[in-house]
Amino acid sequence: MTLCDTSNDIKKEQSARLSKNYSIHKYILAVIGMAVALIYLVFMAVFGSNILKYFLLLITTNQYILITLYVFVFTIIFDLITIPLSFYGGFILEHIFKLSNQTLFGWVKDELKKFFISLVLIIFLVQIIYIFLRNFPNSWWVFTTIFWIFFSIIMAKLAPVLIFPLFYKSVPIDKEDIKEGLLSLAEGTGINIEGVYKINLSKNTKKANAALAGLGSTRRVLLSDTLIDSFSLAEIKSVFAHELGHHVYHHIRKLLIIGSISGFAGFALCHYVLTKAITILGYQYIHDIAAFPILCLVLGAFGFIIMPIQNAYSRRLERECDRYAIKKTNNPEAFISTMDKLAEQNLADRNPNRLIELLFYDHPPISKRIEMARKEICVEPEK
Repeated sequence: MTLCDTSNDIKKEQSARLSKNYSIHKYILAVIGMAVALIYLVFMAVFGSNILKYFLLLITTNQYILITLYVFVFTIIFDLITIPLSFYGGFILEHIFKLSNQTLFGWVKDELKKFFISLVLIIFLVQIIYIFLRNFPNSWWVFTTIFWIFFSIIMAKLAPVLIFPLFYKSVPIDKEDIKEGLLSLAEGTGINIEGVYKINLSKNTKKANAALAGLGSTRRVLLSDTLIDSFSLAEIKSVFAHELGHHVYHHIRKLLIIGSISGFAGFALCHYVLTKAITILGYQYIHDIAAFPILCLVLGAFGFIIMPIQNAYSRRLERECDRYAIKKTNNPEAFISTMDKLAEQNLADRNPNRLIELLFYDHPPISKRIEMARKEICVEPEK
């Protein structure tokens, strides 16, 4: 073994320890975040919600204004409680591990944008839910789910052109060698090369990323500038081919269908629990805004329970796209080097604990993706 090989092995070991440490911090923050949310919702469901409603009724008895004020205060309190976690996880931790380019002002600005956008959407959604609760107390969950399906489709279509640009600037790919390299891959897939955009992710982070977003006329592939500037053309083509796989196999549509099915189940469970809770916890009626924390608790618990199933399905779709990328580019070596670079640049844990993988991973771990590509190399001579 040469001195160079020894040096490379040491660097890999150091990188592995660093990524493991970073990932552990992320998992701990996620668990703490869920625990804080659970405590807050239980407290509000048992004590705080009725008190909050009582004081708001001193201001107004109009149901629409009451709901708006309730959701506003409810959300403000929760955000104030979780700000320390958000700040540590989203700003301090990223700087500790030298992954962030974001300034404190930039972080605050982005957080305020997220808060106001989410607040408007939450108030709108809760108003719709309570319209159904007031008018259809026995079948509100059916109408709510149908509305949720249409809302999800609209958001999937509009988010890339209305919401995403509020955080990142996107421009068409301007490097001719990259455009030409991607053109042949896109041919026959229904994705126009003009629908491939570079986003300025580097203003916030050193991490590299890519995504397929939008529906119909807003469908586009997004490649981060951190990826375009740091990866070779063959590696960029491998990432692009993976995102093409999501388009070719209609994964966004499939995920919307899965979301619709889980939505029906989740809201049906909400109806069952809500009808029991109104007598046990002393709420006045099923459309009592004070019972809103019960809805949040049930949906949150249901989401946590089915999360391993959803993640397993998502990992299956991602593996499908990995195989598509290798077949489309006919370059498993480039796929492997891409995975290696992504792991190093993003500090991804290559070999997470199996339980962690089942709970938190919607992509296969890097080690399994590389192993799959190496198997493709092994079978190549037999073709």
